[in-house]
Amino acid sequence: MASFGGVGHRWEAAVGAITLTAVLSISPAAATTHGDALTAGAASADRPVAHEPVTDEPVTDRPDAAACRAGSDEASGPSPAEAPANLTTALATFLGDSRVGTRASGVSVWIDGYGEVLAHEPDTRLAPASNQKLFTAMSALEVLGPQTRLVTSLIQDPGGALVVVGGNDPTITTSGSHSLAELARQARAAGLTRATELVVDESRGDGNTRASGWADWQIPTYTGPLSSFMVDGNRARTDPIYVADPARAHGEQLVAALRAAGVAVDGPVRSGTLSAPGEVVAQLESAPVSELVRRMLERSDNQIADALLPAVGRARLGEASMRAGAAAGATALAYLCVPLVGRTDDGSGLSRSDQRSPREWRSLVQAAPIAPWWPTLEAGLPLAARTGTLSGRFGGTAAADNVRAKTGTIIGGTALSGTGTTAGGRAFVFSVIVNGPNGEGAVGAIDRLVATIAAHAG
Repeated sequence: MASFGGVGHRWEAAVGAITLTAVLSISPAAATTHGDALTAGAASADRPVAHEPVTDEPVTDRPDAAACRAGSDEASGPSPAEAPANLTTALATFLGDSRVGTRASGVSVWIDGYGEVLAHEPDTRLAPASNQKLFTAMSALEVLGPQTRLVTSLIQDPGGALVVVGGNDPTITTSGSHSLAELARQARAAGLTRATELVVDESRGDGNTRASGWADWQIPTYTGPLSSFMVDGNRARTDPIYVADPARAHGEQLVAALRAAGVAVDGPVRSGTLSAPGEVVAQLESAPVSELVRRMLERSDNQIADALLPAVGRARLGEASMRAGAAAGATALAYLCVPLVGRTDDGSGLSRSDQRSPREWRSLVQAAPIAPWWPTLEAGLPLAARTGTLSGRFGGTAAADNVRAKTGTIIGGTALSGTGTTAGGRAFVFSVIVNGPNGEGAVGAIDRLVATIAAHAG
């Protein structure tokens, strides 16, 4: 909270001392349930399967959203018109840049001790591109919890069929230590030699293979089709049959892996669900949500983002959809006291239906340090001129090794939202978005504005 001490201190003055703890508690019994794509720790591969649902406990020890006081930080410090002259000039230069020009753009910049010093169309809702992953990251850390893992299980039912239950894990591969080959190896090691058929259980998803705002040409060039049983990012093939039902294709791959491991599978692959309690013969657990979030933010990984948001919806509302994930995340983050009036259509930001204003993004990032997961999120944000999607940007400027921010680029838009420290030692938080034809070309103009803010000596 030190970076945004003014925000934190004002909050504490309003609601008093608060202890923040994890939001989602998963019982040991739930951790071994075949149908639960979430676990708080490792489960035995040969333990009989229970069928208790994941326990979605009430949020505890969070500030009451009703206690959010009016005004917030905008009440202190000068208005944008009273901003330091060099920053006002920097904004004018940004707006006059041919790469920005007449395109729709929005800017919101807050500096500790001043307030919101720069604002241009700050409340205009724009397509945030991969800045959308900030909302996804916060929602996943808040609702799922940093230590939760996504679980994919292979279960033998009493009739001899094998059922693979997809757990929304976006990191499974064809081969390697976290793969279909590993599932097959575990099954054989558990003593399995034959199965009557393989059933692919996609009940941990909502059946949709895309967000409503995705265009055909985006799949699988920029992201794979959605499924709760995901392998190789669902981008291994481009043919219509695969794009329409990737999970079934992965089932066929799993059958091949099982046969290679010495497990005969007699019948064809089909879609379905587990009809009766069975026994887990193999199981894959993802890395903790904290690590998935780090990878998602640093690499701007679309597959991870679009798997996490439905998982948030299932954990909180029992519905693994983008819609439910958006609603669950907004509700869970209400204690940050930022009115979330924008629109969320997916987890990644590929959808043109995602809409949120720069002031909303800036306020959300600015409020986040009161959350217990803030250090995890902050560490996952790319560091200017150093890591992830910012490794090649801001070199030789005051922002280098200083600004941490989420990048965003789609055809027709670019965005950058994050934090930094000015040369004068003041924390600042910002969000800049440009939308329009060739809007993705405005990256240099955004970087120049942010670097000027970082160089501010006041």
